[in-house]
Amino acid sequence: MKKVLVDTCVIIDILLDREKFVDDSYSAVSKLIRKGDTICTTAKAMTDIFYIVHHSLHDNDKTKEVLLKLSRVYQILDTKEKDTIMAITSDVADYEDAVMVETAIANKVDFILTRNIKDYKKAKIKVISPTELN
Repeated sequence: MKKVLVDTCVIIDILLDREKFVDDSYSAVSKLIRKGDTICTTAKAMTDIFYIVHHSLHDNDKTKEVLLKLSRVYQILDTKEKDTIMAITSDVADYEDAVMVETAIANKVDFILTRNIKDYKKAKIKVISPTELN
């Protein structure tokens, strides 16, 4: 079994049924679950997901219910001070992505599942797209 950090974009593809991406994202996450892999997100991603979903639903209670459902499926990883410091000097250009990489490494994640492969070219962890996983 593997431990996989699912990037926010993949989760949002599924939750908001993003036409261009939902099929690949849903298939990839479903495949991981069927295999018994541990799928993860970060505490920071949960706040981003809340904001994006709330913007779409315009309903606080419904948005909270979405997050509760996510928390039953996804292991929510903590980001530590060390992860944020390491991200500053990371070769990953985007700081948010660098924090995700450092959080993944610290939590012994096997790979990150994201559509934004190009943003993680210099990551010190394996990165796979939903299309590639399927």
